[in-house]
Amino acid sequence: MRVISPVLPRRGPAIRPDWRPGPRPFVIAGAAAIVLGMAFVIAEQVADELRAGAMETALHNVETIVRGYVDPVIAEESLQLDAPTDPALDSQLQRLALSGGLRQITVWSRDGRAVYSSNPELRGRRASIGHELATAFAGDSLVFGEPRAASGENVLPGATDLRVLVPIRGSVDGNPIGVYDVAQDGRPIEQRVDAIRDEVFVTATGAVSLLLGLLWLAFSGASRRLASQNRLLREQALRQEILTTDVKRSEERFRSLVRNASDTVLIVADDGTVAYESPAVERMLGYPAHERIGVPFLQLIHPDDTFAGQRWLSDVHREPGAEGAVELRALHADGSWRIIEAVAKNLLEDPAVGGVVVNYRDITERKRLEGELLHQAFHDQLTGLPNRSLFLDRLEHAWARASRSAQQLAVIFLDLDDFKGINDALGHSAGDEALQVAASRIAACLRAGDTVARVGGDEFAVLIEDGSDAPTPGRLTRRILDRLRQPLLLGSSEVSIRASAGIASGRTTDEPDELLRNADIAMYQAKSQGKGRIVRYKRSLRDATLGRLQLKADLQLGFDRGEFSLAYQPIVDLRSGSAVGVEALLRWTHPRLGPIGPAGFVPLAEESGLIVPLGRWVLHEAARRAREWQLALDRPVRVSVNLSARQIADPHLVDDVADTLASLGLPPASLLLEITEGALLDDLEAAVSTLAALRALGVRLAIDDFGTGYSSLNYLRTLPVDVIKIDRSFVIELGRSDDQRALLRSIVSLARTLRLDAIAEGIETAGQVDELRALGVRQGQGFYFARPLPPEAAVAFLARSGPRPTTAARPRAAVARSGATISG
Repeated sequence: MRVISPVLPRRGPAIRPDWRPGPRPFVIAGAAAIVLGMAFVIAEQVADELRAGAMETALHNVETIVRGYVDPVIAEESLQLDAPTDPALDSQLQRLALSGGLRQITVWSRDGRAVYSSNPELRGRRASIGHELATAFAGDSLVFGEPRAASGENVLPGATDLRVLVPIRGSVDGNPIGVYDVAQDGRPIEQRVDAIRDEVFVTATGAVSLLLGLLWLAFSGASRRLASQNRLLREQALRQEILTTDVKRSEERFRSLVRNASDTVLIVADDGTVAYESPAVERMLGYPAHERIGVPFLQLIHPDDTFAGQRWLSDVHREPGAEGAVELRALHADGSWRIIEAVAKNLLEDPAVGGVVVNYRDITERKRLEGELLHQAFHDQLTGLPNRSLFLDRLEHAWARASRSAQQLAVIFLDLDDFKGINDALGHSAGDEALQVAASRIAACLRAGDTVARVGGDEFAVLIEDGSDAPTPGRLTRRILDRLRQPLLLGSSEVSIRASAGIASGRTTDEPDELLRNADIAMYQAKSQGKGRIVRYKRSLRDATLGRLQLKADLQLGFDRGEFSLAYQPIVDLRSGSAVGVEALLRWTHPRLGPIGPAGFVPLAEESGLIVPLGRWVLHEAARRAREWQLALDRPVRVSVNLSARQIADPHLVDDVADTLASLGLPPASLLLEITEGALLDDLEAAVSTLAALRALGVRLAIDDFGTGYSSLNYLRTLPVDVIKIDRSFVIELGRSDDQRALLRSIVSLARTLRLDAIAEGIETAGQVDELRALGVRQGQGFYFARPLPPEAAVAFLARSGPRPTTAARPRAAVARSGATISG
């Protein structure tokens, strides 16, 4: 056996002590530095391009996941201010984070609050909105890298996360109402990039080695070249042998990689037949590789895809080195069709190849999953109906067809009335069943070409395209409402589904998406008219809605700018005529519209959630005035403050009241909180618990507008209240109707039996005072005594108030003498 040593013995004279280096080492070193620098730059550029492509792929994958799995189940109301959250959605996010290779999923609201998150520690937190979140709230998705936060885990230095921000679109105007924030492990991407960068750098290093050898030969002297000819021949033989060995190893390595690769490698000859196909074809399509030689490549392609395949190969054939990609359906040996993704490169002029190299892989499963995700992204999972996105897409296509044929379109917007009552009384499973039945009943009323979609929780939209057999929108809508009203058995309970509907036709707008919004506006008008109605859209409805939206926006600005104030209406002892307290009434002076009454803005504040911070301000301001007047007058002054339904549902209400009393030093008995009966109906049990906690503070409670609700007498025994305020409608009828007098006597008797105080509202005449006093009512308020007064006039009224006879002239004279400005 012959052993070849890789180290050759050096021959020649020894190095002289006076030897000096020539220019060749410096030239070689400089050339090597230049080439190594270029190799480094090329490797970094390749790494940057790979990293950018990977980040774009991550963004696409995350958008697909959140649109397909989160959008259909997230409720837009949960992103509003102080809205309750859905724990089920947090669980859904955790499942996605565990199953989707994602580290963390968070939903941010516009006020910088983490409404939902797969990380329990993030839920409910608020964060400052930086540049990235601001970009997402502006409507753009983005992906970026950032250092990974070490949340208790062992994190390597330099470990990074990919942050993907995707805006959540609103259902009405499409503007972002929140942001999905997804964190993904960035280490696999960096590892792949580093590996490819190292390969590129190693290739460049080989070029450097070859260049150094050439430079060494170029700068070798003629004398040394002649003297070492034998040695060079031996070295060349050795290199050739080593090179031959490396080539053989490389060829064997290449053949092994091709045989075991998951992708199939194919060489198509110039005539379109298969010149070579790797063994992976048997795993992928079920055919032995040797049977494919000489067979036309497109023979297995689906007939419908043959033209696309021919055009793809033709484009690649046009130019040496040309590349192209295509997706085709290929016939499997078992008779099924598989979707393949093929990439071709023209190497016909390469003598080692002499054909078009095709790499293809089976993407059937990926396409199936993409199809499922696409269906989920555009369909409602509960009812199987199209969702809002698909409905708008069909509306745009129908709009284009109608524009060409001068036909008319109509959109019907349906909202189920009192659907929340079904959920509360029978449970959410019954509510889901009711939605499914409603969807099927609506669909049963339509033609094959019409579209029905579920566009919200209990909202449906219907698209009607014109045609010879098309019913009028109004007649069709009445048919749908009648069909929905048919009794439905949910468990052991029989219910009837009712709905309100708005209709908009193509003549009301120039844009297809506005047609849906107009129908929505008409539906809300139907709701406001008493539900179960049908309203056609007209321009005046839109103007009113826009004005309402503008007023709602002004409401927040007005609160921030301090445009709200309190007026105080005295509450008087009907026997002595002295003022025993005041009721705080909220007023808003709009900078453009002037004074706006509570009826004009309180419902808007309830809808937007502003009523909670606004009510907190009213409570503190009224309590502050009461304490100020107590100290100034040196006697008790009671102040009444109204609470809304949203405030009663606020979990911080009891703490807010306690903090206000403690910070101001106001005796709890000096505060009377008034609640309407309607505010108790949504969740009576929770409301009673909150009222009991308030009463435990020593605060007094009153039922406002007593006698106008549905269940006053039934609930009065269970409510922890001290006072009932008799609605002004009973007071006005005194002296006019014996029935009303008898009813009022019953209310006063009931209050006396339950040991409750009674305060009459809306007193306007001396006769009403006498009647109420005769019935046993001890306290009252109304224009007869004083209109709502600004703070200065209110304290003046309290200061001069004292025992006096109750006549028609005295209170009015007292107000006149005060010289105070009376608020309307």
